Amino acid sequence: MRLWSLHPFYLDSIGLIALWREGLLARKVLSGQTKGYTRHPQLIRFRETGNPIHVLDFYLKTIHDESIR
Repeated sequence: MRLWSLHPFYLDSIGLIALWREGLLARKVLSGQTKGYTRHPQLIRFRETGNPIHVLDFYLKTIHDESIR
């Protein structure tokens, strides 16, 4: 799982697509819809927030907005 900490501005179209797909996977993991990756270290920063799904949705929106630009 690759949930990069850098701004999506620095990614090309392939990187944005990869980040988007990984974000969707992370969303499924955090919402309990998958058995794998449940203890993945990349998810720590989202789990430590008060509402991990909301924060991940904002992360995905940022990726989407950058892909439109």
